[in-house]
Amino acid sequence: MSDNKYELLDCAWCDKLTEDYVEQWGELLLHQKTPEFCNLLPSEIVLDIGCGSGASVRAIASNLTTGHVIGIDPTPKMLEIASNLTVKDKHNKQVTFLHAGAEKIPVESESCDLVLAVNTLHHWINVNDGLDEVLRILKPAGRFVSVDDLWEESIEFNQDQAGSSEHISCNHELKTRDGIVNLLKSKGFSNISNEEHREPDATASIITGYKAKY
Repeated sequence: MSDNKYELLDCAWCDKLTEDYVEQWGELLLHQKTPEFCNLLPSEIVLDIGCGSGASVRAIASNLTTGHVIGIDPTPKMLEIASNLTVKDKHNKQVTFLHAGAEKIPVESESCDLVLAVNTLHHWINVNDGLDEVLRILKPAGRFVSVDDLWEESIEFNQDQAGSSEHISCNHELKTRDGIVNLLKSKGFSNISNEEHREPDATASIITGYKAKY
């Protein structure tokens, strides 16, 4: 990953921002629901882009038998926190963490059944390059799932976005469901579904697109 180190530095968060984010958003019911949202199968190979403190990774691992889950993140402090939390988990043998961003994923082509982004797609530095990588690593008929808060219903989303996000880079167009669906269509994903889940403390949009079989 040495040829990618400068890109990773550009999108990595500082330690203080990372710790504050994890304290507020690191462990949510939304993360525990991830296996359900993705229709996870116990034998699948999964990659979580922007895994943060690893909450979704651990939820996925707890539902795997012969499968494996890889979490990637461009921020070393996030990976440190994720590793420290996951080593205590009884399913930790089914988990790998790697220092990487969406734009250059260090796994083999056509090796993953499922690629996941939980509230991270709008943070990718180059979403087109990232989705090219997703298509590269997905097996034929594999799926990409974007799980997001229902941003468009939030007060914050409807306010002026300039200067918000606490210096976290953000593509606000990719906080809209139509924006994500249109992007996946433009990249050649098929059978795209656009669903929502609503319950206290776990409201989400779940957008799924499939790689072509051949």
